[in-house]
Amino acid sequence: MKDRSYYQYMKTRIGEKGDIGTFASYITRDTMFPKYTQDYDEISDYLEKNPYPGISLSIFDASFNDFENWLLY
Repeated sequence: MKDRSYYQYMKTRIGEKGDIGTFASYITRDTMFPKYTQDYDEISDYLEKNPYPGISLSIFDASFNDFENWLLY
């Protein structure tokens, strides 16, 4: 099992086409994003208070599910 943050996972998604790639780009350019956590609630709260243009929280939910699976392998 990996010991990585959600931010580190999203860095692996930069350059992908579609919403995930766009979302990953926003996250990695956001200097205030919580970079060292795996906590869903902490990240979700941050994104609710600091939304990215054109990105819905459902994109975050899907990517967080992918992140949890990624941690396992």
